[in-house]
Amino acid sequence: MRKEHDGLGEMDLPDSAYWGIVSERNKRAFNVGSLTLDDYPSYIRAVALCKIACARANVEIGALDPTKAKFIEEAAWEVANGKFKGNFVVNIYRGSGTPTNMIVNEVIAHRANELMTGDKTKGGIHPNTHVNMCQSTNDLIPTAKEIVIYEELGKVISAAEYFADALQAKADEFADVIKMGRTCLQDAVPMTLGQEFGAFAHATKRLVKRLKSEQSRWNRSCIGGTCVGTGMGCMPGFRKVIERHLSDVCGRPIYTEEDLFDGMMATDGIVIAHAHLQALATVVWKTARDIRLLGSGPRAGFGEINLPAVAPGSSIMPGKVNPVIPEMVFLSTDRVCSNHAGLIAGVLSGWLELGTSSGIPVKSFIESSDLLSRTMRVFADKCIKGITANREHCREMTEKSTSLATMVSALFGYEVGTKIAHLALDEDITCKEAAKKAHVLPNEVIEDLFNVDNLVDADKMEELFAKYQNYRNV
Repeated sequence: MRKEHDGLGEMDLPDSAYWGIVSERNKRAFNVGSLTLDDYPSYIRAVALCKIACARANVEIGALDPTKAKFIEEAAWEVANGKFKGNFVVNIYRGSGTPTNMIVNEVIAHRANELMTGDKTKGGIHPNTHVNMCQSTNDLIPTAKEIVIYEELGKVISAAEYFADALQAKADEFADVIKMGRTCLQDAVPMTLGQEFGAFAHATKRLVKRLKSEQSRWNRSCIGGTCVGTGMGCMPGFRKVIERHLSDVCGRPIYTEEDLFDGMMATDGIVIAHAHLQALATVVWKTARDIRLLGSGPRAGFGEINLPAVAPGSSIMPGKVNPVIPEMVFLSTDRVCSNHAGLIAGVLSGWLELGTSSGIPVKSFIESSDLLSRTMRVFADKCIKGITANREHCREMTEKSTSLATMVSALFGYEVGTKIAHLALDEDITCKEAAKKAHVLPNEVIEDLFNVDNLVDADKMEELFAKYQNYRNV
C-alpha cells in the first residue's frame, strides 16, 4: 500500500493502482452499481487526447517543463490507447465532469512519474499542477465530449453503411420477385421484393447522409475558457496555440468555440446528435419488424421470404424456429430510444455556467452508439445476408389479389372496378378472370393489363394506359 494526501487528509491506496486519492474517495463513496468509467473507453480516450494537446501547448508557451511534458504525453497516449483499463474505477453515476477529469489526471501523472523514475510516487509530476495545467474540468470535458461524439458517430456511420449495403444487395437479388404490396396489412398493389428491400436500404442511406452532416459539426473546443469562460487560469499565449495542438492530436481541424460561455453551458448539441441515432434506430426497428412479418409462417403466415435459422424457437413445439435476430433488434433499438430520455434528464442537471453536471448524457450516447452499431452488423450478417425469397408463392398471391381491379377502375371508374373485385371474391377467381367474365375489355387487352410483370414499373404502366387510352370511359 502507499499513502497519498489531499485537502481532506491521508488515505491508503494499492501500490498497483494508477489512480490517486481523489478517485479513491469517489470509488469508496459512490458504490451504487457495477458500471465505471472503465466501461466507456472512448470517453477516457477523448479526455486523454485533450491532455496531450494541452501538454504540447504548455511547452510551447514556456509554462511546462519539456521533460515533464514528454512523459505526460507518453503516458496520455498509453491511456488513450486503452493500456490502463481497470484503473478508471469511478462509478459512472459519479462520473460527472470533475471525477472524470481528475481520474485521468491521476492515472497520467502516476504513469508519467513511473516512466520518468520507475516509481509512481516520484518524479514530481502532479495531477493538477502539471497534467491539468491551463485547464479546468469545465472547459476540458465539453471538448472531450466533442471528440467522443465525433468518433462515436463515425462508428455508427460505418455500421449503417454496412447495413445498407447488405439491404441493397438483397434489393438487387430480388429485383424480379413480384409480390403484393400491403397497406394496413391488406392487399394493396403489386410491387417487387427488390423495391421493398430497396426502400429499406434507401432509408438507411438517407440517415447516413444526415449522420455525416451531423458529425461534421462536432469540431469545437472550449479549452482556454477554464472555469466559466473568462480564461482565468490560462498562462499567457495558451489560448492562441491550443486550437492548433488539439487539431494535430485529433487529426482533424478543431476550432475554439465562438462564445466560450455558451460552449460550456450548451445542452442542445448532444440532444440533437442523439436524436439522429434515435431516428436511425426507428428505421432499423421497422426494417426488422417488416422482415419478421414477411418471413412469418412457414405455412400459416406471409411466407414471402425465409429467414436464416439461428436457434430453436420453442421449448414445447418441435421444429419451430423463431425470428430471433429481428426480435433482438427490437430490444436493442428500444434501448437506444429509451436512452434519449436519460440523456435529456442528464443535460438538465446543469445550472448556470454548466451545461451539465452529469456523465449520463455521454454514457447514454456511447451506449446507444455501441449498441446500434453492433445491432446493425449482427442484423446484416446473421439475418439479411441469408434471406431467400419464395418466388412462386409471392407471384401466386399477387395474381390472386383483388387489388388488381385497380387497373379496371383506372379505365372505367371506381364502381366498375369494385364490381370486378366483388365478382372475383364471390366466385373465388382472379380479377383477370373476372374482367373476362364481365366482358369489360377484349381478352387480349385484359391479358396485357393484368400481366403483373407490367404492374410493378411506373413507366410500363404509363405505356399501357397510353396504349389503351381509347378504352378509357370515365
